[in-house]
Amino acid sequence: MRRKPEVTFTYLSAVILFAILVQAGFVFADESNKCSDIEKDIAEASTQGTASLFANEGNKPGSVRYESGAILQKADAGMPHAVKPTDLCPAGCELRPNPVIVFKAVPQKFLTNYSGYDQCQKLLEETQKNPFEYNEQFDSMSQVQDWFSSFSRGKGSDGQDLYKRCSGQCSPQYEFFITSDGGKLALDADVVCGHARDKSNNMYDISYSYKWICQSN
Repeated sequence: MRRKPEVTFTYLSAVILFAILVQAGFVFADESNKCSDIEKDIAEASTQGTASLFANEGNKPGSVRYESGAILQKADAGMPHAVKPTDLCPAGCELRPNPVIVFKAVPQKFLTNYSGYDQCQKLLEETQKNPFEYNEQFDSMSQVQDWFSSFSRGKGSDGQDLYKRCSGQCSPQYEFFITSDGGKLALDADVVCGHARDKSNNMYDISYSYKWICQSN
């Protein structure tokens, strides 16, 4: 009977020790997560391009196809010279060696009164919360350009899938996150399916930025 308190004490000690270790692990995980939560997006360049079928099929300067390719190449070439933000990462964190390239292509003007408005409004609300996602890996930025050219025109398996999901008069809005991964380019594409483009304007705003992210050191 006298040993019962000892057993109880030993058991409680083990429980307390386990709780301390678990808590320490959680703290470590939290600190790690806090580092990756710290980021800064620095705008680099922007342009515009027409969605004209003739201009894009011929890859003419001023088309979405041509201007997107030019700005993606500029983003790729500028990586070694990108200016890193100072004092972004707190103690225990450090800046990742390379930023993420964030590429966007969004129509300048949308229709506000058309037959498919309700369908596109529903898709807009859904995809603003949960964008359509496509993940690809490429050997070069030229391959990224070729993929986007097909993708944005509903060609290839990804493009066909997108146009089925973003159907009718609704128009895609593109945001790509491109990272260097083991000598390859990993692309994560988020697509919002929004309202129909106003083709009297027929222009897209095209831009890229560098997203700098912290990591644990």
